[in-house]
Amino acid sequence: MPQKKEQTFENALKELENIVAGLESNELSLNDALERFEKGVTLMRICEQHLQNAEGKIKELLKGKDGAFVEKILGSTADSFADGENSDE
Repeated sequence: MPQKKEQTFENALKELENIVAGLESNELSLNDALERFEKGVTLMRICEQHLQNAEGKIKELLKGKDGAFVEKILGSTADSFADGENSDE
């Protein structure tokens, strides 16, 4: 059997949004609603895995020169890292 191509985060999220909209419409039979709910749980797990992978990559990119993780809150006004680097200098 050919291996299924991994679904992208964006496609999984869009499909999940469509499932939620269908469930909220209250126009589905119980059986159809359960089937869509099951598919939604699968899509949620796919999205969660993509987010965990992205978080790991971000953490890797934020490692200091010494290899120690430098925590920085994205969007914060503190632009300098703990190792003394500052992009404004």
